Amino acid sequence: MKLQVLLILSALMVGMSAYAAEEPAARVAEDAKVSVQKPEVSAKKAAEEAKEATQKAAEAAKLALEKAEEAAKKAAISGEKAAQKAAEATRDAARKAAKATREAADKALEAVKETARNVKDAVKK
Repeated sequence: MKLQVLLILSALMVGMSAYAAEEPAARVAEDAKVSVQKPEVSAKKAAEEAKEATQKAAEAAKLALEKAEEAAKKAAISGEKAAQKAAEATRDAARKAAKATREAADKALEAVKETARNVKDAVKK
């Protein structure tokens, strides 16, 4: 469940990063319309801003992916630890059950021996 939540959060972060990258791209389009008098300067500026926006989006996506991978690793480690604890608890329970079974068998054996002595004593009388 944690992994799913973390993956959803990562996806939202990527979406937000893409949205953040859209704003500079929109600015580029507006700047291009305003500076009709200097098309070369506008084109260069627009290209630089688009490149910058693309780099920011790529960095944000990379960061989101790294965080998602880290979260997945943490979830896997947590799962392994939980499995180890469950295995330890199972072993402890099995040991306790075996001990209780031995004790019950010993008591039953003592009871059978006592009964056999009582029967033997009764036969002698």
